[in-house]
Amino acid sequence: MTELKQKIEAILFSAGKEVKLQELSQLCRATGDEIKKAISELKQQYESSPSIMVVEEGDAWKLAVRESHLSLVRKVVRQTELSKTLIETLAVVAWKAPVLQSDVIKIRTNKAYEHIKLLEEKSFITRKKHGRTQLIALAQKFYDYFDLKGQEQVKQKFSRFDEEKIASQINEAVNEAEKLKKIIGEDPK
Repeated sequence: MTELKQKIEAILFSAGKEVKLQELSQLCRATGDEIKKAISELKQQYESSPSIMVVEEGDAWKLAVRESHLSLVRKVVRQTELSKTLIETLAVVAWKAPVLQSDVIKIRTNKAYEHIKLLEEKSFITRKKHGRTQLIALAQKFYDYFDLKGQEQVKQKFSRFDEEKIASQINEAVNEAEKLKKIIGEDPK
């Protein structure tokens, strides 16, 4: 392993969060191209690791635990990059993807506007205009972060859930929310 790659690995391990290209370049006293080449080699090295992977997030990278070991690690690490409510909103998006933003809001209520904005800023999702709403899709970072190969694998993960039962529960929650809005004087439309 080259010295530069070793330095980057040590930084990513120690940081415990994403580290931007500029910061890596300054810390390692290397050019952006040298950093990218070393990270590419590091990513390739970790591809064969069953527990750790290098995740790219725009112009930043981090070391992350593969999904198969997340439940074990969560027992040790209580704080994650995503809050529980963000993960819940992301789960709805993943379950329905691609999904209209208006449908996510119906399921998760108005608090999801902020969640969607944060998830987009963190590059877990993408949005594009679709009529009067937005169409939300999962971004590559989502698949990398949760160590999933693509949408088919996401659907497979959700297949063990009874979709009709979940849809029924969601509809009940939406109806209850609309009733409450009427009671307090807000128009649900």
